[in-house]
Amino acid sequence: EYHTFSVEWEPGKINWYVDGKLMHTENDWYSATEGQGEITYPAPFDQPFYIILNLAVGGNWPGNPDETTNFDKAAFMIDYVKVFQKDSYNENVEKPEKDVILRDPDKDGNYVNNGNFQTAEDLSDEKDWIFLTTLGGEATAEIKNGQLSINTTEEGTADYSVQLVQPDIPMKKGATYKVKFDAYADAARTMKVDVSAPDRGYKRYLQDTTVELTTSRKTYEYEFKMTDKDDANGRLEYNLGAAGSKAGVHISNVSLIKVSESTGEELEEKTVLADGNYVYNGSFQEGKDRKEFWDIDNKAGAEVSVTNTDNIRRLKVIAPEGTSADKPVAVSQSKLALAASNNYALSFKAEGETSKSISVTVAGKEFEAELSGAEKEYAYKFTTDASLTNRDIVFKFSQPGTYYLDDVRVVEDSLIKNGSFNAGLAGYEVYIDSSADATCVVDSLTEDNAADFTINNTGDQDWKIQLKQNNIELEKDQWYKLSFDAKSSIARKIMFAIQRDGTADNDWTPYSGQPVIELGNDYQTYDVVFKMKNETDLKSVLSISMGAVGGTQITDKHRICIDNINLEKTEAPAEPEMPAGENIIKNGDFSKGEEGWVKAVTAPGEATVSFENQKAVYNITNVGTEDWNVQLKQEEIVLEKGCKYKLTFKAVSTEARTIKAAMLSTTYKWYGGADIALEKDTEKTVEVEFTMEEETDSNTTMVISMGQIKNGEENIPTPVSGITLSDFVLVKAE
Repeated sequence: EYHTFSVEWEPGKINWYVDGKLMHTENDWYSATEGQGEITYPAPFDQPFYIILNLAVGGNWPGNPDETTNFDKAAFMIDYVKVFQKDSYNENVEKPEKDVILRDPDKDGNYVNNGNFQTAEDLSDEKDWIFLTTLGGEATAEIKNGQLSINTTEEGTADYSVQLVQPDIPMKKGATYKVKFDAYADAARTMKVDVSAPDRGYKRYLQDTTVELTTSRKTYEYEFKMTDKDDANGRLEYNLGAAGSKAGVHISNVSLIKVSESTGEELEEKTVLADGNYVYNGSFQEGKDRKEFWDIDNKAGAEVSVTNTDNIRRLKVIAPEGTSADKPVAVSQSKLALAASNNYALSFKAEGETSKSISVTVAGKEFEAELSGAEKEYAYKFTTDASLTNRDIVFKFSQPGTYYLDDVRVVEDSLIKNGSFNAGLAGYEVYIDSSADATCVVDSLTEDNAADFTINNTGDQDWKIQLKQNNIELEKDQWYKLSFDAKSSIARKIMFAIQRDGTADNDWTPYSGQPVIELGNDYQTYDVVFKMKNETDLKSVLSISMGAVGGTQITDKHRICIDNINLEKTEAPAEPEMPAGENIIKNGDFSKGEEGWVKAVTAPGEATVSFENQKAVYNITNVGTEDWNVQLKQEEIVLEKGCKYKLTFKAVSTEARTIKAAMLSTTYKWYGGADIALEKDTEKTVEVEFTMEEETDSNTTMVISMGQIKNGEENIPTPVSGITLSDFVLVKAE
C-alpha cells in the first residue's frame, strides 16, 4: 500500500517520517578529506544534493533474491514528489559535543576481552568476540582449550569473507599500541590483522597486515600509533578469506595494550598533505569558524571571518582605517614541513581594491600581490635556504579595505609531487584490489625512503596493484621524460604509464604509451620519452601497475621497491633513420625468447603463452568478448611520416579463424594493418603493406589480436584454438 515518506533537512538536523510519524533524527555526522582535515560541520550537508528514490533488491535485511523470487508483478510505484524550502534559516550551526568515554583495560593492561579464550562465548552475538562470514565464505569457529579455532570450507571472494572481530576497543589519540597474539595453522598459509574504525568508514588505525602462519605456534607483535581523534569503538579484525588456503587457523593469547601516551606536542608537527599541499586548511573549510591551523595577529582590530554564501568559503578581512605597516593584520601558519634547498611553488587566490596589495612571506622569501579589483590567482616560485630556520607562511594586510583570500597552496615545484617519498606516501594513491594480496609502506630503514610493496598475490589483471598519482599537468605538443628507480626480489615485469583519468567514462588513454619493464634484484633506472599529442590535460594520472602484467599471475611472495620518480619537460629526441630493408622489429625471430615482446591476455580472455623453438605459442581457452582480450604486442617502434612499410610474419591456427594485425599509436590511432584469415592447421605467410600518413611516431605499437573477432554487425563466435606466430619482420620500403 502507499505510504507517505518525508524528510526534513535543517542545517544541523535531519528528521525522517513515515506517514507523519517521526522515525529517526540525526545531527551527528562529519565529513573529511582523505589525508587532510575534517571539514567544518555541517559538511557535507551544506552542499547541494540530489534526490534518489531507490528500491533496493536484496541485501542483508530482506535477503538476496533466489530462484523462488517472482519479479513478474513486482512494481515500485511513486505517486508524487514535493520539495519545499524555507525562506531563511541559520547555517551557523555547531556540531553537537559528544563525550568519548574510553573504557579501562583489565588489570594486565589488555583492552581485549576474553583474549585468553577461557570463556566459551556465543560468537554470533554482538559482545566481545564475533565470528562472521560473507561473500561466499563458509567456516565455523569454536573456543576450546584456551584457543579459538577456525575451520574454513569455502574461503569466499574477499579477505573479510571469513572474519573474527572484537569491537568496542578504546583508541586514544596520540597513543602507541601493540597488538600481540599466538597463532598457527594446519598448513602454511596467511591471514590479515588490522584495527579498524567502524564508525569512521572502516578507516585503519593499524593497517592491513599480512600474517605468515606456519604449522608451529608463533607469537606475532605489531605496533601502531593512533593519530585520529579518540574512538571508543576501535575494532580488532582477523581476516581469513580469499587467502588461497582453507587450512584451519588457531589463535590464542590475544592482547592489545597501550605502549605509551602522547603529550600532544609531536602531533602538531606538520607533514605534506595527501594532495601535495604543505599548507593546512588552505581552502578555509576546516575547524571552528573554518580557520583551523591559521593564526590571526590582529593589531588593526580588523573583522576576520570566512564567508559562507552560496557555499563559497573565502577568508574575508575587513581592515579598518588606521591599518598600516605598523598595525597590520597578519594571517599566518607556522612550521610547514618544508625541506632545505628545495624548489617550491606558492599559489593563492586573492581579491581586493585596485592599487592595494597583499604581502606574503614564505620560508623567509617575500612577495607582493598587486590586487586588481577582482579575484585573481597569484603564483610564485622559490627555493628554500640551505640552512632553513623559517618555515612559516604569513599574509599581511597593511592598508584599509576589504580583502579575500582562498586556495593557498605550497607544493613542490615539480610535475611529480614527492617523487623521493621523503614525505611518505603523500600525494600518492595505493590501489590494491580485494582479489589481490599486497601491502605498501615507505621503507626508511633499509631503503632511502622508497615505496615498498610486499606482494603475496598479484591478482589476475595488471591493474589490480597500482601506485598512482593524480592531477599531473601535461601540455599539448610538449615532450616529456618520465623516469624512476625500481627493483624486485624476484624477476618479474611491471607496467607504467601517464594516462587520462578515466574514472568518469572509462577512457584511460595512455599518453606515454604503456612500457613493460623487467625488474631485477638491484635498482635500475627506467624511463620513457614521449610527446603529449592530445589536448592539454591538467589531471593526468601516473600509474605503475604491479598486478598480473602480461597476464602472468604471481602467487609467490615478493617485494618491489620504487623510488626517485621524476617527470620533466624535454626536447624532441633526434629520430634515428632506419635504413631501408633493415628489420625494425626487435627479436623478431624469438631467438631471445620473449625479450622485447608483451603477451597481453586480459579477462575474460584466457590463454597460456610460451616462447619456444623461436616461436610464440598461444593456447587460447577463452577468446573473451573483444579482439584485444588476447594479444601479442611490441612497443616503441619508430614509424616515419610519409614512409612505406612492409610487415611479414608466419601464423598457424589449430582451427579456422581470423586474427588482426595493426600498427597503433598510444592513443590507439590506426596507422596500418589487416584482418588475416587462417585455415585450420595451415601455416600462412602474412604480408601487410602500409604508408605512414601521420606525423612521425617513435612510440608505435604493433599488435596481433587473437581474441573475439567481430565481423561488422554480425557476432559470430571465434573458435578457441592454438595459435603459433613466428618470423616477424617490419622493414621500410625502398
